[in-house]
Amino acid sequence: MDFALTPEQEAVREAIAKICARFGDDYWLERDRTGEFPKELHKALADMQTIATQLAPVVAVHCFDLAELRGYHYHSGVVFAAYTKGHPTAVALGGRYDEVGQAFGRARPATGFSLDLRELAALAPAGAPARAILAPHAPHDDALRRKVEHLRAQGEIVIVDLPGHQGTRSELNCDRQLTNRAGTWEIERLA
Repeated sequence: MDFALTPEQEAVREAIAKICARFGDDYWLERDRTGEFPKELHKALADMQTIATQLAPVVAVHCFDLAELRGYHYHSGVVFAAYTKGHPTAVALGGRYDEVGQAFGRARPATGFSLDLRELAALAPAGAPARAILAPHAPHDDALRRKVEHLRAQGEIVIVDLPGHQGTRSELNCDRQLTNRAGTWEIERLA
């Protein structure tokens, strides 16, 4: 079945097709604001230009893609993806979702994002792993608990050696251990 569009609908269809072909930096945002688009598209382009202008001092915006449809279905406005140089996968995704609060009785402006911690961790410089102190598992030893708390308060990494994990001790990067010497917990070098 073939549907005929009214001239106004055809103009909107053409404008949307034209605007969805826009991809790149913000130079065309200003240029296309004078094009023959419906006022809603002019407002959207003006909003995008405002976003670009306000972000410029803080973060480099390299690309605007008005055909981006990756956002979640609850997004009601601009969606974004954040990338870092030399890495092809987004490290953050987010956008506007003004209407989502309506399900809880109050729709209000909202913006959110998520960070991919695995992607960020993969980008972090490797560096030497921090060394730690291995503490025995003794849940009822108050003196040991106080010693561990004291060491952690001083910035030390203290890892409790849980039962059944002796085979993975080498992964803990412990170079010292807590040993009970005549009722006092002392730090000793691991062999």
